[in-house]
Amino acid sequence: MDKEVNIKDIDMGSVVTLKHKGSFREFNLIYGQINKWIENNDFKIIGNHYSRFDPSYKDLSANNLVFQLGIPVSDRIQDENLVRIVEVPERDVISALYKGPYFNLPSVHGLLEDYARKHDLAPFDSPTEIYLNDPFEVNSNELLTEVQFTVSDFKVEDKNKVPLEKNIEKKIIKKHKMAIMEHYGFIEDVYKVRLDLVKWAEKRNINVEAIYFKHYYNPDGASPRGMVFEIGLPVDDTVKEEENMKIVEIPEHEVLSTIYKGPYTNIPNVTRMMVDYAFENELEIIDFAEEIYLNSIFDVSCDDLLTEVRMQVIDFKFDKNIQFEKKIERKTIPKCQIASIRQKGSFEKITKLKADLFDWIEKNNIKTSGDHFLRFLNHPRSLFPENIYYEVGIPLDRNVKDVIKVINFPRHKIMSMTHEGSISTLNNSHDFIINYAKENEFIPIDIPVNLFVESVPKNIDEEVLIEVGLPVKKI
Repeated sequence: MDKEVNIKDIDMGSVVTLKHKGSFREFNLIYGQINKWIENNDFKIIGNHYSRFDPSYKDLSANNLVFQLGIPVSDRIQDENLVRIVEVPERDVISALYKGPYFNLPSVHGLLEDYARKHDLAPFDSPTEIYLNDPFEVNSNELLTEVQFTVSDFKVEDKNKVPLEKNIEKKIIKKHKMAIMEHYGFIEDVYKVRLDLVKWAEKRNINVEAIYFKHYYNPDGASPRGMVFEIGLPVDDTVKEEENMKIVEIPEHEVLSTIYKGPYTNIPNVTRMMVDYAFENELEIIDFAEEIYLNSIFDVSCDDLLTEVRMQVIDFKFDKNIQFEKKIERKTIPKCQIASIRQKGSFEKITKLKADLFDWIEKNNIKTSGDHFLRFLNHPRSLFPENIYYEVGIPLDRNVKDVIKVINFPRHKIMSMTHEGSISTLNNSHDFIINYAKENEFIPIDIPVNLFVESVPKNIDEEVLIEVGLPVKKI
């Protein structure tokens, strides 16, 4: 086969996509559905239609063909009011049903966190509030709210086995700037990212006295183990932001702090000791723990590693006399799909976001299966309201299929070739470009994308012009 193959970088930006299982006869019907959705949601088409086929299907005439169709649209992915549809994995939660005004919810959060501490459970996500009735329909004393914390089992065997080099204390961290690398993936990647940060600093003559580490849980659950973490170090005003390196100004804040000497495997126990200290001293932890590595595993033995552990706190005395409609319990929430709108800033827009979400659901004829909720993506009582990050959402009917999504494709490298012919012979071009990549020391990192250059075919045998693109990276 005589084919010309090109290598190029592409940036598709935002695309509207739909994954469907069926026959090719439904191809144009699905594109019609996508086009209608784009029109209803005020997007603008900026590129040609494309398709991707499940590589396990060699017979593209099959009735159970799995394919994804998409259309590039104007870059509205940064729009704070964009509705997102996400599959949330099964998870264990502790849950309480509270009846009363919303201003008591911070105390409800505190009682749940205290329950977790006493029952050897670790909350590893910020809370979700599910609103079971409407403040416009009932008075504040009748409002029903279910509060949930995602938890995992956590047991400190013997706290005395984790001696501290410095007692837990409360202190002020002054305003400063940090250079931060963000990483999605496995916790084992921390060492590699730390080395990358040190190399980056050495090239710029930046002194590395300590490395800062903080981890989160990915709210979409999309990355391995749901882990998102940051590695950083303090810098001055002369250091500028670069690709893959953020420069962030950290405002002055109050923390609990301790220094621990020993292997990193004991740090979760140190963290739990600090949680206990916070509750005993009526302090509320308002951010994920931060670890500051004061020396390196490459320079000293595990027993001599020095780590400062910090937790941002505020003074908070919660009402311990709040009565629940239903006692606190642990339960499993099954996997589900949610539609949500994310917002960063104060809570003033919640009413509008809820209205936008329900308007979108009605406009697109999507069925829901529960009450709307507010889910916090960082701590809801941050010292800085403009930094609160949350989403207003609602669970979707578990039988909802063919859900249209808006996703953002980062810039990436592809091998590209032209296919002139029908869809029924497209696999020949797929096989050719995959083999060509391997022969020329490239690794395919995804399945081929088929871009319809002129028009979308009406049947499987219609002659069309297709650009086949294979995402690759160099070996």
